[in-house]
Amino acid sequence: MKAFTYYMPAKVIFGRNCIIENKEAFLGLGKKALIFTGRHSAKANGSLKDVEDALDAVGIGHVLFDEVEENPSLETLEKAAAIGKKEGADFVIGIGGGSPMDAAKGASFLIANDGMTAEMLMQEGSYRHVPIVEVATTAGTGSETTQYAVFTLHKQGTKNGAVQKAFADVAFLDAKYTESLSDKVTVNTAIDALTHLIEGYTSKKSNFLGDLMAEDGMRIFAECIPAIRELKFTPEIREKLILMSTIAGIVIAQAGTSLPHACGYMPTYEKHIPHGRANAIFTRAYLELFPDQTKTNNILRILGFNSLEELNGFFKEVLEPREEFTEADVERYTDALMATPGKLALHPYPLTREDIYGLYKKSLILY
Repeated sequence: MKAFTYYMPAKVIFGRNCIIENKEAFLGLGKKALIFTGRHSAKANGSLKDVEDALDAVGIGHVLFDEVEENPSLETLEKAAAIGKKEGADFVIGIGGGSPMDAAKGASFLIANDGMTAEMLMQEGSYRHVPIVEVATTAGTGSETTQYAVFTLHKQGTKNGAVQKAFADVAFLDAKYTESLSDKVTVNTAIDALTHLIEGYTSKKSNFLGDLMAEDGMRIFAECIPAIRELKFTPEIREKLILMSTIAGIVIAQAGTSLPHACGYMPTYEKHIPHGRANAIFTRAYLELFPDQTKTNNILRILGFNSLEELNGFFKEVLEPREEFTEADVERYTDALMATPGKLALHPYPLTREDIYGLYKKSLILY
C-alpha cells in the first residue's frame, strides 16, 4: 500500500436547521462577516435569512455582497474585497453553489493581505486568509469541503483553479436549501459530484481512505439514479445528494480532479456548458485511457452499469443535448491543454498529444 497524508480540517455540520441550531459555530471566527451570494437563490431558499438570524443571535455583524456571477471573475473578487475592507469584515461566508463559495475563498485572501490583487491568487506565494464559512445550497460542487476555488480569467478566455488554496473553517449542510432548485440544476450538480468521485478515485494522488469514501459516495449516487431519471427529488433523496456531494469534495480535496475537469474548462467558457455536463462529456473517453481497468470496473459495478457505453448513455439520457464542435475546436483545445502540463499531472500514466487529441475527438465529435 502506498504512503499517503490525509488532511481535512473543515468542520462539517449536517442536518435540517443546522445553522440556527449550531449558531455558536460562528463564535470566535470574527466580529463582522462579509456574506457572498448570487442575486436571488440564497434569498429565495431561506439560507441567507438563516445565516443572518444566526449571526444576529450571537451578536456578530454582517454585510452582504450579492453580485457573484456564475464562474466568478477576478474583477468580482476585487470589488467584493474592497467592500469587505471598507466595512471592517474580518471573516467571510459563502452561501450558494460553487460560485459564491469560491468567491468567498478568494476574497478571504484579499481582505487579509493589504495590497494583494486578485491576480495574485493565481500565482505562487504564501498568503494568509481570514476565516471562511461555507453554506452549500446545491449538491454538486463540494467546495464546502475542498481547498480549491475556480475563477473566470477573461484576459485568457478560460477558467482556472487558484494557486492559493483555503479550506473552510465550518461547512453547513442543510438539504432544505436545495429543494427550490430546478430539475436541470439538480441533475447537473449531481453529475458534477459523481465526476468528482470518479476523478478522485482514479487520480494519481488517490489513497486508501479517499478510495473508501469515493466508493461509498458512488453507492449513495447509485441509490439516487432512479430519482435522477424520473426527476422525483424527495427530501430524502436531496439529503443523499448533498451528502454525496460533500463526500466527493472530501475525496478531491485529497486527490484532486483529473482530465474531465481539465478538458472542460475552455468548452465551458466558450459554450456556456453547465459544469457537471462538461465533465460528463469527457468521462467515458477518460476512463478508456486506463490500461488497468480495475477501478473502472469497480465504478461500473457500484453504479450498476455493465459498460462505459451504458454509463455514457445514462449521461446522455439525463443531461441536455450537447453542443456542436468542429475538428478545429478539437485541435485548439488539444494544443491549449498540452501547453499547461500541470493540468495533466494527476493522471497516473504519461499522456501524449495523441492521447489528449483522441480524448477530445471521441468526447466532442464521435460519442
